[in-house]
Amino acid sequence: MLKTRLFLTVAAALALVTGASARLLAQGVTTGAISGTVTDANGTPVEGAQIQIRNPRTGASAGGITRANGQYSVQGVEPDAGYSVTVRRIGFEPITRDNRTVSLGQTIREDFQLRQQSTVLQTVTVSAEATPVINPSKTGTGTTVGDSLLRRLPTLSRNFADFVQLVPQVSTATGGLSGGGVNLRQNAIQIDGAASGDLFGIGTTGQPGAQANAKSIPLDAVKEYQVLLSPFDVRQGNFGGLLINAVTKTGTNEFH
Repeated sequence: MLKTRLFLTVAAALALVTGASARLLAQGVTTGAISGTVTDANGTPVEGAQIQIRNPRTGASAGGITRANGQYSVQGVEPDAGYSVTVRRIGFEPITRDNRTVSLGQTIREDFQLRQQSTVLQTVTVSAEATPVINPSKTGTGTTVGDSLLRRLPTLSRNFADFVQLVPQVSTATGGLSGGGVNLRQNAIQIDGAASGDLFGIGTTGQPGAQANAKSIPLDAVKEYQVLLSPFDVRQGNFGGLLINAVTKTGTNEFH
């Protein structure tokens, strides 16, 4: 009985090894490669030359860069015929060879000898103009919510502070408006320059009377407001999280 068990164990081990070998053989090599050496007219290796391999029929391309000894090797090339191999290096004339065939599991060799060529690099001038978003007067992280957004965006509570959630740095995971991860009790609200925040920090909206669902001003009265986080402007202060700076609409000479 012991001999039988030993025979079965050895047979199982052989089956596992044989199965693993069969799987390895089944994978095989599914691609080919192109390698070679790039030198100059004097036989000196050229380092940093760009190698581009392209199949015009499929549009597939691959590339590499020569090492300090001038050698390159591009692996994983799909077996096919008609490849073009191009070598480029600043200061040398580029060379292209067409109709190269890559066989399955084979590495074909393509050596190149580059000839020096005078190259004139064009001057590139980059200029930029100050914009309302990027300019010296920008004093910190801020987002402006204009009158157009206030009229078009949907809201159920009709609270002008609802749209503060559109600011990427603001989170409502804690139940209130958290600017930059700071507790909502460190937020501030000012309307037309006057402080209009929750002094006791009882509610979750930051506005006085939040527990009674009260609102500082109706949504239709707000013309525009901005949400500021850590502004560098010394005129803004007395808050650690975010500041909602709102202005109201003005009247006109026409009766409505």
